[in-house]
Amino acid sequence: MTALITGIVSATGQLETAIMNATVTPIDSKHSFKSMKTKAKLLPQVLIQHYPELFAIERELRGVFETCSQAIDRKSINPVVAKAAISLAKEYQAVIEGLKR
Repeated sequence: MTALITGIVSATGQLETAIMNATVTPIDSKHSFKSMKTKAKLLPQVLIQHYPELFAIERELRGVFETCSQAIDRKSINPVVAKAAISLAKEYQAVIEGLKR
């Protein structure tokens, strides 16, 4: 179970990095996304502000971050949910990194 939590935290961290790299402006750099709950709410919004065409995935991105938050808070997570969140995080990371090209 610990490996799944580590995996989801890692995948979500990479997704966060991809979002920040794709959207960072001097105004955005003032924001400090410390808690996963804050990240779940704000990071998808920041991405959508910069890339409105990704509006359809905002809810799913929020869900990935919320799942990570719950895994950290509870120190456990359903393995199926964890694997799905990891898969989605990696998929969205690739999509977001592709926006920069």
